[in-house]
Amino acid sequence: MKLLIKCIAMIVGLLLVSVANASDRVYNILDYGAKKSHKVVSTKAIQSAIDAAAEAGGGTVFFPKGTYVTGTLFLKSNIHLKLDEFVELFGSSSLEDYAELPVATEEPHFSKSLFYANGQENITITGHPRSEINGKGYMFKHSPQRPKLFRIEECRNIRFDNVTIKNSGSWCVYFRECDTIYFNKSAIYSKENRNNDGMNYDGCSNVWITDCNIQVLDDAICLKSSVDKICENFNILNCTISSYWASVKFGTASKSGFRNIKVTDCQFFDSRRGAIKLLAVDGAVIENVEMSNIKMYNCGGPIFLRLGNRGRDYSASIRQVFKSDVKPEGRPVGKIRNITFKNIEGRLTGRMDPPTEGIMFTGLPNHYIENVTMENIHFSYTGFGDLEDAKNREIPEDEARYPEQHFFGALPSYGMYIRHVKGLKMKNVTMSLRNHDNRPAIVMDDVRESSFEQLNLDIKPEAGAAIVLKNTQKLNIKHLKPVGKIENLIEIKGEDSKNINLTDTNINLLEAKNVVTYSENAKEKALKIK
Repeated sequence: MKLLIKCIAMIVGLLLVSVANASDRVYNILDYGAKKSHKVVSTKAIQSAIDAAAEAGGGTVFFPKGTYVTGTLFLKSNIHLKLDEFVELFGSSSLEDYAELPVATEEPHFSKSLFYANGQENITITGHPRSEINGKGYMFKHSPQRPKLFRIEECRNIRFDNVTIKNSGSWCVYFRECDTIYFNKSAIYSKENRNNDGMNYDGCSNVWITDCNIQVLDDAICLKSSVDKICENFNILNCTISSYWASVKFGTASKSGFRNIKVTDCQFFDSRRGAIKLLAVDGAVIENVEMSNIKMYNCGGPIFLRLGNRGRDYSASIRQVFKSDVKPEGRPVGKIRNITFKNIEGRLTGRMDPPTEGIMFTGLPNHYIENVTMENIHFSYTGFGDLEDAKNREIPEDEARYPEQHFFGALPSYGMYIRHVKGLKMKNVTMSLRNHDNRPAIVMDDVRESSFEQLNLDIKPEAGAAIVLKNTQKLNIKHLKPVGKIENLIEIKGEDSKNINLTDTNINLLEAKNVVTYSENAKEKALKIK
């Protein structure tokens, strides 16, 4: 019996040594016929090196210094792609060099990709600060197909280290239903085309995005949920991000959910159409999200939370609809809850058409965004002058419309608009103006069971009130500090407004003529001063 055990141990040991030796073996693409050239397409040669490594149980596919061109490459298990310094790996400019792949359920509806993997594991891509993977997206601006750079589906244990990715035809990196992904010290630059998202994660889990630099035209880091699996356990740390549409976004595909997401120690800049967007419009549950230690510059719409009722099931490939008169598609309304924003500051610069610069949280009637905490938030706003029409307008619900903040038009407040929210906690929040703006700092509509402490609000006389409360209940406001001469500290609207408390606020030191004014059938006992 002991002899048998020793024999088995020896066999297992030999197998482990064999596997280790296989993974250490290097497969130089030049040995398989790849050419250093801007014109010669080396797809077959590079794929042969990948296949040889995979058949041997794994290994390193090595790209020596030089320029290479390739079409679609199929990544396989236990493969390590390693780029030497001064490597330029270009995607072919001919669609004929790209394989036909199944079209995904989410846009863009293109079947081409430079790299593709499905059902594989243990894939590593290592670059060099002076090397790059370049999709030549500028060659596909008017093409019927605009290839992605990476499309990785149903895979596990994927790692990108020191990789520079440039100029995709559409999305740069797309993961679907993958588990355990590391994206470390890598850079993505892509502003050559529409749909130039940086990273998309659809139904993925256990993801680390660390020390990355992402500068793209469309969404930079986008979590999606068009499949039955939720996105969960994400850590986004120490990243510098620029995006015209969103630095970090959940949605718009939001069927299943997003939970346990942390974003910290990041910088967002030049995100003029929005920095942070958390969108649940197809039945998803967004919960347990923490964003902290973030600096923003030249961003608009710094935080946008939207609980809507588009209700799409993503059972088939779809195209987005942006019209305002669309109807819900049938899935139940989801939830947004347990969200924390902490230690965030920014100099905001939003778009002018319409002015889109303030924070916006909007749920639906009887469907509340719940338990959001904002602490140590400091934003400097541009100030858009006299916006009398915006100041007095009713914001449409647009329950089924594509969820973008600018579709709601100019908001009645310059700093923050909150509607259908329950359990909001704000502490040590500063909103300052660099120029004139005649709107209140904050407007709330149907906000309940919430508390506000140490609000420092820059107000101009034409605003009429620092804060407007409409049909709000069970609010506690403490240490309110508006800066500027104002007619009313608080304006209360609507007959459903009640149980509002103002405490620990030195009324005598304020520059407001009146503490409170009532309109639109609001009851005078709605506010108590303690």
